[in-house]
Amino acid sequence: MSLVIVALLSVNAVSAQSSDVSLMLNKQTPYPVEPGQIVNLVVALENNGSSSQSFTLEILPAAPFTLLPGEESVKTFSNIGALSTVTETYKLKVDLSAVSTTYDLKFRYSSGSSTVYITKKIPVTVQGTPKIVIEDITTTPSVIEPGHEVELDIKLKNVGSGDATQLELVLEADADPETEESLIVPILSGGSFYLEEIGSGEEAVAMFRLDIDNNAEYKSYTSTLTITYNDESGAESTVTRDLGIPVKGSPVIKILSAKLENGDFKVDIENIGTGSAKALQIEFIQDNEVKDSSVASELKPTRSKTLRFSGFRYGEAIVKISYLDESNDVFVSENSITVKQSAASDDGSGTDYSGYVGILLLVVLIEGFYIWRMKKRMKRK
Repeated sequence: MSLVIVALLSVNAVSAQSSDVSLMLNKQTPYPVEPGQIVNLVVALENNGSSSQSFTLEILPAAPFTLLPGEESVKTFSNIGALSTVTETYKLKVDLSAVSTTYDLKFRYSSGSSTVYITKKIPVTVQGTPKIVIEDITTTPSVIEPGHEVELDIKLKNVGSGDATQLELVLEADADPETEESLIVPILSGGSFYLEEIGSGEEAVAMFRLDIDNNAEYKSYTSTLTITYNDESGAESTVTRDLGIPVKGSPVIKILSAKLENGDFKVDIENIGTGSAKALQIEFIQDNEVKDSSVASELKPTRSKTLRFSGFRYGEAIVKISYLDESNDVFVSENSITVKQSAASDDGSGTDYSGYVGILLLVVLIEGFYIWRMKKRMKRK
């Protein structure tokens, strides 16, 4: 009977010692911890009673937490003095798929050889951090030409560990250094775009509508894209990126007129495209032979040029035009024309004798009739 009483007293003593020790979170680093990161938890054991012997502390990790390799789940203390505090550190890995919230991490502890444990939950805050990146940029049409509208689609992805909310994107084209005006202008609200949310690992497309000025040249125009968004705690982040908008006009050389003038065959050409034509070579071909040729270093959009050829004959001919665009791509066109002998009078530059011939013929007829009448009268006499 006395043995039973002693045993009960021992259990009560252990329970009393354990209940005098409290467990609390001393520090979490980092705070909050992101999914996929390692968190250091410093827990404190505070003894508010008498000295505690052979004290045992054990962590019971559950998803999304796992102890790092080499870390021991059970910690022992030979003695925790009365009214004193000891600390211990646990290193855990947070699963990459963990959602943002506060998790309760379970611990248990006891004193001596007792199998009576006190269980305590320690809060650990996990919060993902969003990170917005640009994955791709496409335009419709694919070739951006001066004087045209273009739709700019920017593909975004959240590669961070948290959700991004209330995203606002603003696109501003830099001003031309000479005119101090932008040659790329958003249409209506085409300079801004709003997205409610992009979750972690998700993608979204922001669309912009732009007008390219007629005076835009062949080059890449710099525009600034500003992305503002909130993380899961409501904190605001801003990302700024410089985007290059490549403007590439296409030259188109057409023959405006072709005719004889002052003994030469005159050909007027014009660039009706949106880009400059370079290294132009124009050949006048008859019977598969180049009769004459002309060259020009450059012909800008809306500009025209007059070419004169000699050594030709009347009849069918081909005017072959070769040139390069700003990217040095080659363009070749062959234009069939007819060299007409009467073409010299078409523009009034030659002399038209048809009226004089008619008058002369009429004079001859009148004179002939007059002579015939005179001879007839002389016979009667």
